[in-house]
Amino acid sequence: MNQDKQQTLPPQWRQWLLENLRRGCNPVQLAEILRENGLEQCTVALNEHELGLISGAEGVAVRPQPTTERNTLEVDGHTVHIVGVLDQPQVIFYDHLLSDEECDALCRLADETFVPATVVDEQDGSFTPHPHRSSEHACFMRGQTALIETVEKRIARLLDWPQENAEGMQVLRYATGGEYRAHFDYFDPQHPGSAKQMASGGQRIGTMLMYLSDVEAGGGTRFPELGLEARPRKGSAIYFAGVDAYGQIDPLSLHASVPVISGVKYAATKWIREKPYH
Repeated sequence: MNQDKQQTLPPQWRQWLLENLRRGCNPVQLAEILRENGLEQCTVALNEHELGLISGAEGVAVRPQPTTERNTLEVDGHTVHIVGVLDQPQVIFYDHLLSDEECDALCRLADETFVPATVVDEQDGSFTPHPHRSSEHACFMRGQTALIETVEKRIARLLDWPQENAEGMQVLRYATGGEYRAHFDYFDPQHPGSAKQMASGGQRIGTMLMYLSDVEAGGGTRFPELGLEARPRKGSAIYFAGVDAYGQIDPLSLHASVPVISGVKYAATKWIREKPYH
């Protein structure tokens, strides 16, 4: 190969190559695809972490890899539908993740314990109220009730990620005008307060956001960097990763709960961690 013509493999092709090598695809076939796209003279230097991903060494999975090949999934007798998928950032849209009865029961359970919602302080890692988040929340321990345990097991099966690698469930209530302005769910390593939150469970690598009610108007989940907004539908859910395929925080995961225009919005959140969370 002429050294003067060597170029670095573009980032999107680098990610494609690594993901397919990790899946066990034939390297010769992958090289042929690169050649067909005019990339045969590009070089790709793999770092130690990337080599670990390809080798399939124990413990190298950096985020869930949910099944998306099928449109309908059976999880312990419950039927869940996949109605949309986005590759980057990783976003999966589910329908009927929860039944109407499960949604109603979670709302009743939370109605007894709602308090003003908080955010993680960037400086000291404490939970504090913030004007950008105008909602109420009720926080539960993992497996606190039989219903919560059932839902958590379902999520773990869908994501193929350990149940203990997640925080407890948080149920949210947004009245008319309630919102949560654009933010990230991951802990930014540049902020001093992130170390405290990551001491147990490591990084927040993903979010399962479940809608527990229909909303007359507003209340969607918007990804401003993508120009994408999901509207609330009772029993549906969105899963999105906060890190990319290499475990690096993904700024494309920026999202917001847009203001409720009419009605009341109930939702539930499960934040997924990279390690067991206690």
